Amino acid sequence: MADKTFYDSLMERQADTRKYKGKLILKKKDIQWHVSPQGRNAAVVDATSGLEAKTFGMVLTEIPPGSQSGLHRHTFEAVAYVLDGEGYDLIGDERVDWETGDLFYMPPNVPHRHVNKDANRPARLLQVEAWPLMIYLGISEMIQSEGAGKAPAVGSAD
Repeated sequence: MADKTFYDSLMERQADTRKYKGKLILKKKDIQWHVSPQGRNAAVVDATSGLEAKTFGMVLTEIPPGSQSGLHRHTFEAVAYVLDGEGYDLIGDERVDWETGDLFYMPPNVPHRHVNKDANRPARLLQVEAWPLMIYLGISEMIQSEGAGKAPAVGSAD
């Protein structure tokens, strides 16, 4: 429409942002797990799941007994809530021990990895991360330094 002003167009586009077209719920049966250099994960709040937020994403992470995630860093902030298990994170030069019910923070651009200390049970994390916002802004980057694998032997990092 040639008669539409910038202001009219702006108001229309802003109104469109309030019309969410994605899923409002992701059922347990619809959660899709995948294996990557990070280990076993399920993106639950992401464009791939259909439950899409614009400023944050959520990932379920399962770390097998005695294993660790890949060492990596990214331009976005992240927090993890420990659903089940006991382990630690190496965040830069700092070791952060965690157990069920704890919450820990991973600052942007700091290398980190998750380590499951239990040799018999998997550890499970729920991570909330700001990659959708960083993607939208054109500044999202994730650098993978090492893949997932077995955790260091007890005593070497414990």
